[in-house]
Amino acid sequence: MRHFKLLLIIILIFVFGCKNSSFDAKKEQKVPEKQTLGLDYAQGFRVKPTDNGYELEVFNPWQGAKNVNYKYKLIERQQLSKTDSAENAIPIPISRAICLSTTHIAYIDQLNSSATIVGVSGSDFVSSSAVRQLIREGKVSDVGYEQSINYELVLSLKPDVVFSYGVGAEAAGYLHKLHDLDIPVVFVGDYLETSPLGKAEWLKFFGAMLGREKMADSLFTIIENDYVDTRSIVENSQTKPNVFINLPWNDTWYFPGGNSYMANLIRDAGGNYSLSHLDGNSSHPFSIESALVKGMEADVWINTGSAESLHEISSNFPQLKVLPVFRSGNVYNSIKRTNKLGGNDFYESGAVKPNLILKDLVKIFYPDSIEHELVYFQKLE
Repeated sequence: MRHFKLLLIIILIFVFGCKNSSFDAKKEQKVPEKQTLGLDYAQGFRVKPTDNGYELEVFNPWQGAKNVNYKYKLIERQQLSKTDSAENAIPIPISRAICLSTTHIAYIDQLNSSATIVGVSGSDFVSSSAVRQLIREGKVSDVGYEQSINYELVLSLKPDVVFSYGVGAEAAGYLHKLHDLDIPVVFVGDYLETSPLGKAEWLKFFGAMLGREKMADSLFTIIENDYVDTRSIVENSQTKPNVFINLPWNDTWYFPGGNSYMANLIRDAGGNYSLSHLDGNSSHPFSIESALVKGMEADVWINTGSAESLHEISSNFPQLKVLPVFRSGNVYNSIKRTNKLGGNDFYESGAVKPNLILKDLVKIFYPDSIEHELVYFQKLE
């Protein structure tokens, strides 16, 4: 009898042990990939896992917005109910998207999902070779711009989502019209990120939309590691070059604040931004005369508008020829990957690849520090 009880106890332990192991295994299998999503740099969005997808929240998606938040329900397609409307649910992974900014194209392109794009705004300015091919094949349509959007075309494309950039109250009209057509619009505020890695981290936003969370996380890790490694090359440099940026626009010279995206890139590349004392991340207007005072101290001049040569700068702004940096020819512009129609890949794939922009800047500021061929920048002759 004692042996029987002992045998029974062993059997029960084995059975319950197996059940618990099986239960744990099932729990392990039910943990969705999306729960691994985490953000280290991006400030403009948050993705919270739910039982059937995600809750996506976008914060202050245009310049000057305060306490403006948008929430979206991303619901796994197989769990989408007939009662879910476009107003409160977006099926994921999305299979048909319209992009109103070329940066949206870059994120999707990097996730090998270009085929999901069915519409763009300004097809001439698209740099992605994959999407340009789709445009040529008639698989991607140009839906127009903001107030001139072709609503009938948008409706005929049957998008799961329209990715829009926030531009404030003036966008309300056309966005309201899309809402009336039961077409979900999601704001993408990547362009407001002040951290270069924060902007790149919007890969995870699109990864959640496309069901490519792991790919987005892996790609971002590669970008982050490369960025950090490049930054470490020059972070202890004793002598930093003074960096001057931009060109006047309508007789006003706009400089970004000291906590802006470009200011942070210059800082991480070991440069001393000439106007780093300016507050925040928004643009500050200066007269040309005031700007020239700062320009006189510059060792390097970058981002000279659309200028393709020193002659073009001096023809339009003869007074700038007095700058020592102009006379030395140490002037670079981010136009190397500009297509014949005016699209500039610096503003497209560059959003996702700040590591390559950083390498360009390090090569410009410290020519002998790294072996690297410029990707986005070129020296003006």
